[in-house]
Amino acid sequence: MRESPAELNPRNSRKDKARKLLIRSTLLIIGLLAIAAPAGLSTIAQAPAAVSVERVVVAPGATYFHLSRTTPAGEPWSIHVLELGRREKSIRLQAIEGRGPHDQMQRELPTALAARAVAAGEDVLAVVNGDYDLAIPHMGIPDGLSVTSGRLWTTGKPHWPALGVTDKGEPLIDVPSVEIVLGTGKQRWSIAALNKPLGSPHGTGLRVFTREFRPAVESTQSFAGVVIGKLVPMLPLRAGRTVRGTVLRSVEREARVEIPAGALILVQPTPAIPDERALSLATLRPGQRVKLQFRVSLTGREKIREAIGGFPILVRDGRVSLTGTPSEYLRRRHPRTAACYSTSKIIFVVVDGRQPKLSVGMTLEELAELMVSLGCTVAMNTDGGGSSSWKYTASPSFA
Repeated sequence: MRESPAELNPRNSRKDKARKLLIRSTLLIIGLLAIAAPAGLSTIAQAPAAVSVERVVVAPGATYFHLSRTTPAGEPWSIHVLELGRREKSIRLQAIEGRGPHDQMQRELPTALAARAVAAGEDVLAVVNGDYDLAIPHMGIPDGLSVTSGRLWTTGKPHWPALGVTDKGEPLIDVPSVEIVLGTGKQRWSIAALNKPLGSPHGTGLRVFTREFRPAVESTQSFAGVVIGKLVPMLPLRAGRTVRGTVLRSVEREARVEIPAGALILVQPTPAIPDERALSLATLRPGQRVKLQFRVSLTGREKIREAIGGFPILVRDGRVSLTGTPSEYLRRRHPRTAACYSTSKIIFVVVDGRQPKLSVGMTLEELAELMVSLGCTVAMNTDGGGSSSWKYTASPSFA
């Protein structure tokens, strides 16, 4: 739902400090510099069925639009658009993961995430929610890939897309390539997932866990595993990095194992999937040295600084192109959060929904058509339902 502009950061903004937009597995926008005329204004103003357009310059290079439209049947749509100029170097995107007091992934309100960033000295421009999360008891663990400032929190479902930002600030939307490889001696094995609960649809085979997941790995079925410690470099894990460690102990036929601080647990669900390439954890002995490689890339680019998941891709090459097979429920009208980019701009959209007098929400097809009308080259649905929300704060210079 829409929130009125509020001062997230009471300090005066400084032109020598970038401002941020956060996306939960939230995105934070940070930035300030000279403003150009917003490139998308004419596109938005001329979009079909627009009843009214409210325009606010939030900061140099960042413009907010509120669009009031009606469906073909006369039902209301309330649409919030934040448009960022890609040439505005003072604005940058940063993903922030919701987390608890011990760095474990959990749900946080976008405003709480923004407040945490402000407390850390960031100059926050806006915050937008993003990605789905898992069901109880794993709420707060993103369904998709999560990378924040290079820190790798968790991998996503196979074939699920992500919105990423490179180390040079380039936005990318595509299905990521994530490769986690365990090496010991001359042997190499692939690991299916990082910090995803056993039994979830995030690949089959070995899984690796850190305490960012939960204090322990639990399952209704017994599993085998090994604890790997003496890590170099130390945690947290980072995309594109190789970690070396030592097997500390073995785990056999247990249903719950504590994850030691500063260590990893490598788990093999049982019964193991028959595969001659599968790693038999019995081959790993205490004291044995191993290494784990973590590679993340989008559209062939490997230096991914930020990434959040979503589903599905809505637009490719400037045309409606739903990628994947959304469920019937997901296809219905709901509140929506979406992101896109073109050669000149990055756009975030929140559509109010489930409020018949204000806004009925959008189907995925309607959302895709909206993103095309806003000039998007590539667009992705990043979240929806009751968690769709965003908030911005106007710069004191433009308030």
